[in-house]
Amino acid sequence: MSGHLDKGGVLASSGAVQGMRLVRVADFSAPLSLSDADRPSYVRRFVTLFVSQGQAHRGGTGRVEHARNAQGEHLALKLLSLPHRRDGETEDDHERRMRASRSAFEREYECHILLSGLKGFPRLYGRGTVDGVPCIVMEWVEGITLDRVRRQLAVDGCGRVSPLVAARLGRDLFDLVARMGYVEGGFVHRDISPRNVMVRTSRLSLEQQVDEGVFDLYLIDFGSSAESELRSTSFTSENAVFRGATADFAPPEMLSDDIPGLAELRKSPAIDAYAAASVVYQLACGRVPYDLHAVGEDGAPVSPYRAKMAAPAPAAVMAHARADELLEALAREPEVAVAVQHAQDKLSAPMGVSEAAEALSFVDEQLGIVLGDCLARGQSDRPDAAAVRDALSSFSIHYADNVERSFCGRPLVPCVPGGFAASALDVADSTLAHVRMACKGVAAAALAGVAVSAAVLANGAQASLDAVGFAWSGGVPGAAVAVAALFPALVGLSLRFGGSRTIAGFLRGTAGLAVTFAALWQVLADMRFEAAAQQHLLSMALVAAAAAGWCIMVADFALNAALPQMIRRRALPSGVSDDSAVLPSVAAPVLASEAGNGEARQVCSLRAADGRNAGEPGVSADVQNPDRDDDSQPEYEIDDPAGGVSSAKARFAGGSEAADDDMSEGA
Repeated sequence: MSGHLDKGGVLASSGAVQGMRLVRVADFSAPLSLSDADRPSYVRRFVTLFVSQGQAHRGGTGRVEHARNAQGEHLALKLLSLPHRRDGETEDDHERRMRASRSAFEREYECHILLSGLKGFPRLYGRGTVDGVPCIVMEWVEGITLDRVRRQLAVDGCGRVSPLVAARLGRDLFDLVARMGYVEGGFVHRDISPRNVMVRTSRLSLEQQVDEGVFDLYLIDFGSSAESELRSTSFTSENAVFRGATADFAPPEMLSDDIPGLAELRKSPAIDAYAAASVVYQLACGRVPYDLHAVGEDGAPVSPYRAKMAAPAPAAVMAHARADELLEALAREPEVAVAVQHAQDKLSAPMGVSEAAEALSFVDEQLGIVLGDCLARGQSDRPDAAAVRDALSSFSIHYADNVERSFCGRPLVPCVPGGFAASALDVADSTLAHVRMACKGVAAAALAGVAVSAAVLANGAQASLDAVGFAWSGGVPGAAVAVAALFPALVGLSLRFGGSRTIAGFLRGTAGLAVTFAALWQVLADMRFEAAAQQHLLSMALVAAAAAGWCIMVADFALNAALPQMIRRRALPSGVSDDSAVLPSVAAPVLASEAGNGEARQVCSLRAADGRNAGEPGVSADVQNPDRDDDSQPEYEIDDPAGGVSSAKARFAGGSEAADDDMSEGA
């Protein structure tokens, strides 16, 4: 039977629809409770489907096809890929693998039920069979995977995405991961990878979402998922038949079966935090954290587990790291280019390209710190998804401000105040942080020692004061001497108003300390002591106390702001004679209508040093159509390849392999 689309977009039974075939879903059941009156109409929506030819993608345990029902609704039909009988395999062994396949598919359906209805997860409509093969009917998500997104948004020849865009994608991805924690008992996906994360484009195009700074992400393929607290032990979990994880993105505990307490480890949400961070790492750095194709000293391949346990993940190297590619990168990230222009406007002289690359990389390091925490080898050392989401949100919000701060040599706004990435300055140079704390501790101890010593020596000393019509005589109280010694330092420290790491705060504190010290010095000069030596001792104590208090402010400012900035960038340029080494002025954004839709977009007219327009060319050909192994990422799973597709290339291999991640996908 064939059909056609009427004027209202509804499929009718008369006529033919080219490229579609009719599919009957038998034994259909809904994942929700329905009344007797509502059940027949609900079932009718999904028992007769028209499947599009050539839009099938393999995902986990089955093959996903694009379908429509009689009302014209777009649906995803996932059919179980039954294992083929192997050469020499007995009937009993083959039947056992068949049962395992069906059990795993059943488990995937049960896990999907838990998330159906949550934003960012395809809605589940029901299950049944097609010609005896189990199937799942769910929402069709029109969009592209992060694999394709990375290629489209790359800003350099290495396939790196702008750090700001990567952070925003990561923020929204970690929001999905955190949302899985809303499920009662917890939920773990266990195979988050670029192929299993989609940007839905049916409402806003990818370019519009980049401009908005918010992405409509969907997490798909629950063939490897599990509840954190299993209600019962399933056949799949007992035999690990379809436990899958893409090795490039999976944590070590998903890559070995020889770990104590493995069953509990694989129920932890820390698995998804590691995998999601690996995805963001690839977006920002153009490569996965670990090279799993490395060989050992004996020439034998190193197992993925050993590769990830041998050493921490390498530091993230992002798009702004290389000065010779900075201009081309900025030409493809207008928002960052505008931030650079605003930062340059605050400088008295143009900045060199190499210094600009260093300043931008200093800002990007905060993103690397967050990802590095997530890629910890031990689960207990990884932050939870909600904390990472908040960190990436803070990074994105303060990015432009931090670019200006870095260019002007000011401290950065921390990624997460008080969190695991509390201060990029302290983390950037822990040695200076320890020196600063030691200097402040010594100065504070000296201040307290001077105050106490002066109080003891002067307590009860006979003195008189006659100044400006005020007369006093008697014994000097020791407590008053201690307060007087501490007073200049206390005034100076309080006048900084929280700006201990800024020039303005340092100057305010110094001025307050100096004025207070001068006033007390004059009072001491007007006093008369029975023993002249006591006055000299108090004068020296006042000088020493003021110096100790000032040293605290110097340590706060010099060792936590000025010196780190000087080490990172010796001095702001006062003019560079070689024009090729000067960062060109970034033209203010202009509004240009996009052909076909009249939509306003920001463009950057930054020109490279050689005079050609770096904003005109798109992403280089090797990034647009990379000749890489990205589409054949290795996987760690025991699977029976259907249709001659090996398990190492099982992700979404199907009838249209060449355009697997260009097409819309279901779950």
